[in-house]
Amino acid sequence: MDINQFQEIGLRTTAQQAAADNKARGELGQDEFLQLMTTQLSNQDPLKPMDNGDFLAQIAQFGTVSGVKDLNTSFNSFASSLQSSQALQASTLIGRDVLIENNEAILDPQGNMSAAVQLDRAADNVTLNIYSANNELLGQVDAGARSAGLVQFNWDGVTLNGNQAAPGNYRVEVSVKRGSNEVEALSPMVAARVNSLTLGAVGKEMQVELEQLGQVDFSRVLQIL
Repeated sequence: MDINQFQEIGLRTTAQQAAADNKARGELGQDEFLQLMTTQLSNQDPLKPMDNGDFLAQIAQFGTVSGVKDLNTSFNSFASSLQSSQALQASTLIGRDVLIENNEAILDPQGNMSAAVQLDRAADNVTLNIYSANNELLGQVDAGARSAGLVQFNWDGVTLNGNQAAPGNYRVEVSVKRGSNEVEALSPMVAARVNSLTLGAVGKEMQVELEQLGQVDFSRVLQIL
């Protein structure tokens, strides 16, 4: 029996033993794979190397699967750390007022309502319209002509007929006029107080609990007041 036959017997014995062990476990572990690789390399005849095509393909496949698993583990760990860091930073928002894009604004018990709109270009007239639950025009705040940028509104709760509106939530809309014919309706940004934060699962967006407006996605917070 020549050296190649001894090598093949040795390899078959090692492979059969590893296969038997892995069959009991239902999988090929990293230790067993490395043992097979070491046996393969140590028993090669330098003058007559064995065919390594299938073996190298197995190494590549094992490396890919192992690498993807490690990458997923590392990514999930990184995502958890990033989310925790974001939550820690966002916790400073609790108790503060923020602006979010919304078509519902709050008139507080002191008779104050704050809203804003971002203009992409200049306008001849910018008006905040406040509507009742019956969709009737209840109040207006005229900001006049404005250049591009943030336009802020403050409504004192006094209606068009001179009465004081009750505290609560009202539908709002911004009317923008340019020239004599162009009229555009925009959804404004409204001010609301942050009551709490809810941290979602990994990959899910954090939720912000706003006073009287409920939960919104953290990404909807446009500005801190």
